[in-house]
Formats: sequence, structure tokens, C-alpha cells
Amino acid sequence: MTQNTGFIRRSRPAHDGFMRCGPPRGTVRVDGRARGPSTIMKRINLLALALAAAAAPLCIVLSAKADLAQQTGGPPVVTIRSQGGQIIVRSGEPDGIVRVPGNAPGVQMSHFNVNAQEIRMVFPGERGQAGGGAHGGRHPYSFPSRPFNVPNLNEGPHGVAIVNPGNDLTVGVPNKTEAMFINAGPSPVTMEQTHGPFVIFGQGDIALHGVQGRGWVRTPAGNIEITNPSGALRLETATGRIVMHSGEALGSADILSQNGDVEWTINGVGGGPYRIRAGNGIVRLFVRPGIGVNIDASSDMGTVVNNLDPGMAEVSLARPHALSLTIGGGGAEITVHSLGATIIVAPAP
Repeated sequence: MTQNTGFIRRSRPAHDGFMRCGPPRGTVRVDGRARGPSTIMKRINLLALALAAAAAPLCIVLSAKADLAQQTGGPPVVTIRSQGGQIIVRSGEPDGIVRVPGNAPGVQMSHFNVNAQEIRMVFPGERGQAGGGAHGGRHPYSFPSRPFNVPNLNEGPHGVAIVNPGNDLTVGVPNKTEAMFINAGPSPVTMEQTHGPFVIFGQGDIALHGVQGRGWVRTPAGNIEITNPSGALRLETATGRIVMHSGEALGSADILSQNGDVEWTINGVGGGPYRIRAGNGIVRLFVRPGIGVNIDASSDMGTVVNNLDPGMAEVSLARPHALSLTIGGGGAEITVHSLGATIIVAPAP
């Protein structure tokens, strides 16, 4: 694998292997006529293209669509900043490799030195208005400032920065990353099977599938969809909808929805705690039978509804605005509090 200022091109090794035969030296006679090296190589390249079109590919030819990639000495710290287009982040690259397939136009990728003090940051509070939500229209929102620290972060030249001017972007990362920070702007984000701490800020929809690690997601108006997470999650939205399916690998969760719906299918719980804070909308907890959990739910101006089978839960408090119950002998604590949302506890479908 060859490197040029840190960049690795996927198709280069195959191209070099094909070209190892080397150009003919001097002059060669073909069909009775003298042919120079350039003419011979043109014929060889044309023959290779013809063979590739007629049968299985014999080689990969270097092209303008070659991948962009960076190689680090270990799990990388990855930053992505986008101004538009869809972002997809997937694991599966070799250790230390961060790759952008297809060399999307205008995308920039570079190394940077990781400074632990700069990564230990406090994200500022945020105020504004977001459309949608439980009652439509536009609604003011406010997010408090919060710290986000990555413990035991290594310092060194293993940072990879990606800047996307507005194209659809796919990023391949190794199975383990030291940290990932995504400033998505208007871009919707999908992250799949990544392992490591992460922060995603944006205005669009965010989907996490099989991610592992402590994570923080904030999107004022975008929807958040999560399946099979592992670790600890903090989710914040103003008017977006949050849908989550999780098991015991989700160790804890802190969910804030100021004016959108929350739907959580609980297939298992870890140590907890789990907390949901909601403004308006509907909060639905779908509980899988057989798990041990304690649920305390209250709504200042909304109602709390228990749709569980009487034999499934032991109810200690049941009022129009509050509900406390124990399922499966008890376990981790799930606390739900809302200003005006309707809260529904029901068996998982």
C-alpha cells in the first residue's frame, strides 16, 4: 500500500500489480511495424479493458473515483463536519483505517494531533425555534450547556478530520474508534455498528443501529431512531420523534423531548438509571414480559395510563397523573416526567 501525505488509495495496489510487467524497452515490431513503448501500453490497456468487460474483473484500474483514506497507528479520533447531503458511518475497515469510498467531490480529509484538553469540552447551551412536534407550528426550545469528556483519551497524531461541502457521504471506520464527533448541520446521519464514544449534533434525522459506546445526540427538529444500542445514551430533541428499541446492553439513558413523541420498546435493562423528560406529545413505554424493572411516571397536566396485564406488574400508585409499578420483581429504575404529555405503559408487541 502506498501513501501520499497520509492518503491511501484502494485501487493502487491492484494497479501496481497490473503494471509490474513494465513497458517494453526500445522498439517492438507488431504486424511488421515498429511500435514504441507508449503504443504498446495503449494496446495492453485496451486489451485489459476488453477482458474485464467480457469476463470476471482481472484488475482494478486507478481512476478518478479512487477512495480517500487515512491510516493511523491505532483507534482513531474522527471528526466530521458537513454542510449538506446524507452522512452514513459504518464500521468494518481494517484497524487504523478511515475511508471515504468513491472520493466524493469537494470532500477534504486530513490528519490532526489529538489534544486531550481540547477534546474535554463543554458544549454551549442552545436556544431557537423548531417546527413540527406534538401540536405542529413552531416552538421555542432551549438546551442547557453540558460537558462531554472522553476518559483515557490518548494524545498523538491519530486524529482524522473530514469536511463535507454538501454531498452524500459514506465514511468507513475501523471496528473500534477512540471517539467520534459529528457536526452534521442539515445532514441526516446514519451510524451503524460503531464501537466508541460519539457526539452527533445536527438539524436533521439521526439513526443509530447497533452502536456501542457512550453517546450524545442532539437535533432540534430531527427524528431520532435507535436499535440495539450498547453503553450510555443522552438524547435531546425539541420537536422530533424519538423511537428506540433496546435490550440490557443499554446501561443507562437520559432522554429529553421538549415537544415531540417518545416511543421506547424495552426488551431488557442494564444497571440504569433511565430517565425521560418530556414537554408535550405522547410517551409510550412498551415493556417486554419477563424483565425486572421499576417504573415511576408522572405528568403535571397530562394523564398516565397503565395498559399492562394485572398479572404482569405490581402497582403501588395509580392516579390520573402518576403511576408507580414493579415488573418482574423489580430492577433498574425508569423515571418519566412530563409537563403535559400523555404517558402510556403497555406490553411490547
